[in-house]
Amino acid sequence: MAVGIIAEYNPFHKGHKYHIDSTIRATGDDIVAIISGNFVQRGEPALLKKHTRTKMALLNGVSMVLELPVEYATGSADVFAFGAVNILNDCYIIDKLSFGSEKGETAIFENIAQILNDEPSLFKSYLKENLSLGMSYPLARNSALESYTGKKLDFMNKPNNILALEYIRQLQKLNSHIKPFTVERIVSDYNSNNLTGEISSASAIRKAILNNDNSALNSMPNNCREFLSEVNSPLIDDFSQILAYILRTQSLDNISEYADITEGLENRIANTNFNTITELIESIKTKRYTYSKLQKAILHILINIKKIDQTKKPKYIRVLGFRKDKKHILSEMVSKAKIPVVIGVKENENLLKKEILSTDIYNIPLGIAKGEEYKNGIVVI
Repeated sequence: MAVGIIAEYNPFHKGHKYHIDSTIRATGDDIVAIISGNFVQRGEPALLKKHTRTKMALLNGVSMVLELPVEYATGSADVFAFGAVNILNDCYIIDKLSFGSEKGETAIFENIAQILNDEPSLFKSYLKENLSLGMSYPLARNSALESYTGKKLDFMNKPNNILALEYIRQLQKLNSHIKPFTVERIVSDYNSNNLTGEISSASAIRKAILNNDNSALNSMPNNCREFLSEVNSPLIDDFSQILAYILRTQSLDNISEYADITEGLENRIANTNFNTITELIESIKTKRYTYSKLQKAILHILINIKKIDQTKKPKYIRVLGFRKDKKHILSEMVSKAKIPVVIGVKENENLLKKEILSTDIYNIPLGIAKGEEYKNGIVVI
C-alpha cells in the first residue's frame, strides 16, 4: 500500500521535500501525490504548469502523481478535500493520508471533524448567530466551535489546519479505510509573503520569483531550480477582458449558477464597472465576501465551473506521471481502482473536457494555441 499526499507544489520547495521525506521515514511506503492542475485553490493561475510540477515531485521522492480535477482544485477547502479524498479513496492502493499541519497530531482534528459532520443543534445555533452578525463563514464557524467546545481554537484559522480538518471530515464521511497521518510544519507560515531562509512559504517564493529575486532559489531543492526557466504564467488580471465579455453576454440567472456565487453576489459582480479583476474584487469585497472567496468565484466564471460540478463525485483518476522504478504502483492501481484510470487525453476527452478547456483559457494571455492538453504526454522519470 502507499501513502497519499494532497498538494499543489506551486512551486515545489524544501518544505514539501521535508514533508515527503518525513512521511517516507515514518511509514516506509511509496508516496502518491494528487496535485492541482493549471489553476490552484487560491483562485488564480499556477506559477508553473502541472506537468512541470509533476516532474519536480517525481524528482523528490514521489512515486506517482495524479491530477485533482479543476472543479475541485479551485474550490473552497471542503470542495478541495471532497475531490482529492474521494479520488485517493477510489484508488484502492492508499491506506494513509499524510498532510502538514501546525499541530503535529490528528486527534484534535478528528474530534472537531466529528462535530462538524454531526452538526449538533447547539453548534448550529451558535453558527447561525455568528453569520447573522456579518462574520465570514470560516470565522463564524471557528467561533461557533469555540463556543461549543469551550476551548480556544486559534490554530484552526491557519490554512493548513483548515485543509487538514476537511481531509479528516471527508475520510469520516466515507468511512474510509485510509488513516490520517500528519507532519508538523516547520518555520514558515503558509501564507507568509516573506522569505525565511531554506524553509519559506510557497506564497513568499512565488512573490520573490515574480520579482526576479534569486534568493528564492535557497528555498528550493537544487534539482528544481532549473525549472524556473519555465515560469511563464499569466496573472489573474490578464483575464480581465475575458471576464468583462462573459459578464456582458450572460444573464444574472446564468451567472448565479457558477460555483461560489451566493446570496446575490452575481448582482455585485455584474453591475460593477472595472478595468481589472483586482479592481473589481477591491470594489466589492466585504467582511462576508472576502478577497479569497471573490477571486474563486470570478475564476469559476472564467473557466465555467458551476455549483453542480462541485457536488458530483470524481468520475476518473488521471495519472500525470510516475517513476519508472515504481511502475508497479500504477499497474496495481489500474487493477484495483473503483473508477477509470485515465492516461491518454484523446481517448478520454469527454472525461477531461474541463481540463482541456481550463488549460486553453490559461494559455490565452500567453498566446499559446488551443489543444495543449493533447500534446503533453504522461511524465515518466
